[in-house]
Formats: sequence, structure tokens, C-alpha cells
Amino acid sequence: MFLAIRELIHAKFRYVLIGFIMVLVASLIFIISGLAKGLSADNASAIQNLETDYIVVDAEAESDITKSFIDREKLDEIEQISGVEKANTLSIRMMNASVNGTEQNEDVALFVTEADGMLIPSITEGNSITQDNEVIADSMLKREGLKLGDTLKFGDESEYTIAGFADKQRYSHTSVLYMEASGRDRINAVTIQANPGKIDEIKNGIGNDFDILTAEEALQGIPSYSSEQASLNMMIVFLFVIAAFVLAAFFYVITLQKRDQFGVLKALGAKTIYLVKSLLGQVVLISVICIAIAVGLTMGIKALLPADMPFLLEVSGLIQTSLLVLTVSVIGALISLVQVVNIDPVEAIEGAGK
Repeated sequence: MFLAIRELIHAKFRYVLIGFIMVLVASLIFIISGLAKGLSADNASAIQNLETDYIVVDAEAESDITKSFIDREKLDEIEQISGVEKANTLSIRMMNASVNGTEQNEDVALFVTEADGMLIPSITEGNSITQDNEVIADSMLKREGLKLGDTLKFGDESEYTIAGFADKQRYSHTSVLYMEASGRDRINAVTIQANPGKIDEIKNGIGNDFDILTAEEALQGIPSYSSEQASLNMMIVFLFVIAAFVLAAFFYVITLQKRDQFGVLKALGAKTIYLVKSLLGQVVLISVICIAIAVGLTMGIKALLPADMPFLLEVSGLIQTSLLVLTVSVIGALISLVQVVNIDPVEAIEGAGK
């Protein structure tokens, strides 16, 4: 590392330029990753956070819960299947609600299920559902001015009172309301907690007219979810590829410029492995510094973003992305090692003397 640090100090402008580009690329990767995670949560956090192992839907629905229709009697049949530990119904409706009888309207997703069932999320404010005309609302609605005790009305239906709020309950970029399922004959899905070792037995018991989905498979059935995430993930992949090529080009050119110096060092007795470690140490040091700056820059940008912007950047995601950026940086610099390994000290010294 002594040689690497000395060179960084000696050629500051050259490496500051490389570092500046790395910071920009890494920051862009972090920002788009945060946007991808944020949009994913805004589109489907209610499904992602469902306390269930599997979701039973109509086979003709093609994994789209909203297109599935199951008779309520099917719930009793599923509960009797060996391996099923718990089962609850789920119906999803996209609705528009008027607030407190005023002209204020909010687009919401109704999740209709058993009030005492496993699908009801943890309450962060207020109480659970105790009456048929009560709902639990996504806490994002508080930004629209809604509070405990406010009433919501869907068309000509009865009014419903907000009994409690829960965090991270979004579906199709709208806030979710959880409502009591009693009195509704048609359902979209049956959610089950089951013994994974008996999943084949459960599938046989349910029959070929129904599909059993995991939460991840159910996410793919949400309209626009797959295409939205695929577009953003493709951008992230291309940014990683661009970072690898840019860094490979930079370090390749720099290594060519130092070819004579490496040759002289070899002639003086420096081993190839020492020069390789020096080059890789230089790359790792620059990358770590630039990634740290990029993380700080990204967090600063996050603090300036509007509160309602779907942007999610967790510590685990930051660490994972940082390691990927570091790995790409090292891979991009590996091509330069060929020049170091193949340097002939005699040719290098002769070239330096011309």
C-alpha cells in the first residue's frame, strides 16, 4: 500500500478526476436503487407485508388477485385440508372515498378480510376493528389530513370510521383500507399459513382449478409491478456495466503510462505480486473513499426529497449496493493487471531511456 498511497499523493489531480466520476456513478446507482425500492413498496407493500405463507387464487386469474373469484364455501374446504394451520379470505377493491361528507375524495384500495384474522396489520395509532363500520387505514392518508374518527363513504354504501392507522400499507400506488369481511359472498383469494412440508398435499386437496402462490409470485401478478421494476433494474444493471467499463479504461490507460516505472521496479527486485497488490490496493482505496462520499451525497439528496416521493434506502440495501460497486470497480481494474504481469524489465528500461 506504500507505493499506492505515494502515487495517489503525487498524482492528485488524475485520481481526483477518477474519484469524481466514481462518486457520480455510485450516487446514481444508489438513487435509482432507492427509487426502485420505493416504487416497489408504494406499489405492493401491503402484499409484501402480508402475514401469510401462500395465497390461493382462481387458476384463470393468471396470478392477478383482483381477477380471481372464489366462492366463500371454498374457505371451509381449505381449512379442512391437512397441513393448513390457518386460513383467511381476502378481497381487493379499488375505490374512491369521500371524506367526512365533504368534497374531499381519496383513491384507496379496500382489503376486505376477517377483522380478527392474520392479515390485519399491526396498529401504529388507534385501535383494531371492533365494529362492521370501522376500517384500519394506511398512515400515508394522514398526510392528506385524515385522522382517527374521520368517516369515509364509498358511493352509496354506508359510512366507515377510521379506527386505526398502520404503516407501509400500499397497493397499486394507493393507500390500503382494511375492512371487515362479514356478509360478502364473493372473495378474490384465500390466504393460508401452512406446513411447507405438506404443500403438495395441500395442492392436491385444493384441486386443479386453483393456484397456490407465494407472496413473491403474487407481486408479479400486480398490474405494472413487473414492468416497472424491470425497467428500473435494467437501468441499474447498465450503470454497473458502465462503471466497470469506465474504470477499466481509466486504470488501463494509467497502467500503460506507468509501464516503464513498473519495469524499473521489477529490475530493482520488486516482485510481480507486490505490484499487483499495489494496483489492487489503490483501486480498493479509491473505491471505498468514493463509495463513502456517494453514500453521504445520496443521504443528503434523500433528505431534500418530498415526503411523499416513493424513495426507500435501507441500511442493508446500501451495504449490498456498496459491495457490488466495489466488486465492479475491482473487476474493471483487473484488465490492467495483464500489463503489470507481462512487463519485461529490460524492454521497460530501454524504453525509458529513449
